[in-house]
Amino acid sequence: MELARPLGDCKSADITDTTSLDILRLLDDDSPIIRRITVMIPYGMLDAALVSDEDLGRIGRAIAKNTNLTTLRLCCAINLNKDSSRHALHFLDMVGKNRHIRHFSLHGGYGFNAIETEAFGHLSSFIKNNENLESFEITHGTTPEVVGFLVDALERRSGHPLKKITLNYSGVKDDDVKEMMSFFMNNPSKAPGRICLDHNNFGDNGCFHISKFVRKSGNIFKEIGLRGNKMGPCGLRCIASALTYHATSLERFSIGENHKIGDPGVIAFVEAFASYSNSIPSHLAIEEINIGPEGMKSLGVALARQSYPIESLHLKFNHIGDYELMSFLECFRSNPALIPKTLDLTANCLGHWGLVVLSDLLRNRCCSLERLNMANTDPVPYDTVSYAVNSVKCNSTLRELNIDTCGLADEKCLDLLSSVVCDTTSIQSTYLSNHTLVKFGNCSSREISLFLAVNSNPNKSLIARHKVI
Repeated sequence: MELARPLGDCKSADITDTTSLDILRLLDDDSPIIRRITVMIPYGMLDAALVSDEDLGRIGRAIAKNTNLTTLRLCCAINLNKDSSRHALHFLDMVGKNRHIRHFSLHGGYGFNAIETEAFGHLSSFIKNNENLESFEITHGTTPEVVGFLVDALERRSGHPLKKITLNYSGVKDDDVKEMMSFFMNNPSKAPGRICLDHNNFGDNGCFHISKFVRKSGNIFKEIGLRGNKMGPCGLRCIASALTYHATSLERFSIGENHKIGDPGVIAFVEAFASYSNSIPSHLAIEEINIGPEGMKSLGVALARQSYPIESLHLKFNHIGDYELMSFLECFRSNPALIPKTLDLTANCLGHWGLVVLSDLLRNRCCSLERLNMANTDPVPYDTVSYAVNSVKCNSTLRELNIDTCGLADEKCLDLLSSVVCDTTSIQSTYLSNHTLVKFGNCSSREISLFLAVNSNPNKSLIARHKVI
C-alpha cells in the first residue's frame, strides 16, 4: 500500500492491497486526516481472494464511521455482478451510512465485473439519503436499469442537486437519455450542472432529447460529455443549435470518438454559433471524429471571430496533416492572440510545413498559446525540429511543450533545447533565453529539468539573474 502526497490540507490514499490492516488505521478517527481514498484491485486479479468477506465488512464499517472522508473511489474492489455476495451488498450499505462523502465513484470493470440490479438498489439509497453528495460516477455499470435507478434516487433525494453525474461505459441508449432528460425537464431543480455520458450507445435521437432539455432549462449545464457514442452530424447540429441560444454558461463540451461526425458535423456545429461570437465553450474536445480540411477551416474561422481565445482545443487522433493544420492556423494570422490557449494535436500526421507555420505563429509576440502537445506525430528532419524549438526562445506565453516523437530524443536535440531555455554564449543571450517554459514532454535531461523548474518562478527578471549566476 502506498500513500499519495498530501494535496494542500487534504491527504489521499490509493489502496491496492486491501487485505492490509493499514486501511483500517488510515480510516480510524484518531489517525491523520484522509479525505480522498481509492480502493482498487488490478483488473487481472479480480478472481484472487484479495478481499475476504471479513475484511470487506471491517473496511465498510471503518468508512461508515469516518467523518473526514469526502471522496471515495471503488475500482473493481468488490464484485457487484449477479454473483454478488451479501457481504458485498452489506459493504455498500455501510458506505451509504457515511453522510460526509461528497464525491463517490464506482468502476465496475471492463465487462466481467458489471454492476447488476441488486447493487444499484443499494446505491440508490446512498444517493437519496446523502444530502452532502455532490458528484456521483458509475463506470461499466452495464445493467439496463442504471438510468431508472438513478432517476428514482434523484426523485426521492432531498436537499441540493448533484453537481455532476457521470455514467460512462454503462450501455446508455436513446430511450435512457429520453427518460433522464424528461425527468430533468419536469424537475429542473434536480438537474446537475455537469453531466458526462461518455462511451455509451445512444445516437442522434438521444442528442435530440438533450437539446430539448437544454432549450427549456437554459443555463444549467456547465459541462456536457458525449464522447464515444453514435452521434452524427444531425445530432451535433441539434445540440449546437440549442446551446447557442440557451446555454451560454457551458464551459466544457466533449464530442470526441463519434466517428460519424466528420467535416459535416463540425461545419454544422460552428455554423450554429456563427451569430454568437462568444458562445463557443471554453474547453472543446473533438478528438477522433475524422475531421478534414473543410472542418478545420470552419473551426478556425469560428474561433478567430471570438472576442477572446478559448481555453483549450483537443484534436487528438484526427489524421490532421500539414494542409489541415495550415488551413486552421491561417485563420489566426491577423490576430494570433485568439488561438486557443491549449492546443492538443497528439497522434496526428504533422510534417515539415505544418511545424513551420506553427513555429511562425509562436514567434509572434501576440500569440496566446500556453500549452502545445504534438506527441506521437510523424518524425521530421532535424532542421525542422531546430526551427520549431528556436521559435520558443522569443515566446513569452508558452508554458508546456510536448513534441517527444518528432525526433527530440537524441542528444543533439536536447542540447538545442538546453540552449533555448538557457543560452550560455553570453550574458545578454542568457537574459534573452526563454523564461516561461516549465514543462517539456517527458524530458530526461537533468540540466533541462533544472532550468524548467527555475522558470516556474513568476519573477522573470529574477529567473534571468539566477541563470546568469
